[in-house]
Formats: sequence, C-alpha cells, structure tokens
Amino acid sequence: MQTFDLNPDAEPDPDAAGPPLSTVRKLLRVGAGLVVAASFGIWAYAYSGFADREAPDVLADQGLAAEAENICAVAIEDVAGLPNAIEAADGAERAVQIRAATDRFERMVDDLEALPTVDERDGRIYLGWLSDWRVLLGDRLDYADRISVDPEAQFFITDTGVGERLDRRVTRFANTNLMVSCVAPTDV
Repeated sequence: MQTFDLNPDAEPDPDAAGPPLSTVRKLLRVGAGLVVAASFGIWAYAYSGFADREAPDVLADQGLAAEAENICAVAIEDVAGLPNAIEAADGAERAVQIRAATDRFERMVDDLEALPTVDERDGRIYLGWLSDWRVLLGDRLDYADRISVDPEAQFFITDTGVGERLDRRVTRFANTNLMVSCVAPTDV
C-alpha cells in the first residue's frame, strides 16, 4: 500500500534514503572522484622533487660555462658601444652596422671555440652550440647583404629542421648553462 504525505509543509525526513542511484550514476561519481584524485596526485608528484631532472644540455664543466660567459660579456659590451643597427638611417647604413656587430660576434665565437672542454659529451654539445652560432652569424651577414640593396628585406633564420628556431636553441643552451651574455643577439 502506498502512503502519501498529507502535510506538504513538513520537513523532509533526513533518514529517508531517497530514490536509489542507478549504476551509471554510481560509475560517473566514482570516475569523477578518480579524476580529481589523479589531478591532485600529478601536482603532488610535480612538487615533490621526484619530477626534477637536469636539462640534457647542461655542461658537466661549469668552469667552461663561466669562462664562456666572461668572453660573451666582453663581446656584448663591445657591441653595445657600436651604433645600433635598428636606429640606422637607411638599409646601407644598417648593413654596415650589422656587419660590424657580426664581426665582433665572430671573434667571440672564435674565442669560445678555443676554450678546452673536459669530456667528450661536453665537447659535442658545446661545439654543436658554437656551430649553431656560426649558422646564425651567417644569417646575419646574408641579411646585411640583402638589406643594403632592399630596405624592405626581412631577416630570416636558417631552418634546422628540428622544430626549435636556431636563435632560440642558441639562447636556451646559453641560459641553461648560466651564460646569459651568450644568448642570440637581437640587434638586427
């Protein structure tokens, strides 16, 4: 027999179970709970220290990085003393200024290349970075040649086919190894 509540203003019974949950609703609640727990777990892992890893291109010889930083800092100071290419009156003047700065950066890379490396791994990644620098310097000279005759010429960076722009790769390696003066120049 079914009973009806004849008093609609009465408080609902807190002990009443209500309609039973369907199996689908139970699974959805369990799934949502697992998603929430997993998201907290990911953050706990990230902040726990277990996720910390050294970048793959960190030099084992931080003395090499310190010497390189000193060489780059002197070069940056020298280039800062040159007329700024961005403020040039025309393309021809800009080309002269870019070539002067690039010449100084080429001497910097030569000085960096003369530094001895401690082990084979450091030598491989360090010389790879210097190779990237040389390609970037070639791109600067190419731009200087083009802008000297076409004031609308654009600066192009060689595509290395690895998904990371060459100038960003040069800068990432420099920053990773605390060689902040050795980042790719932005004076073009």
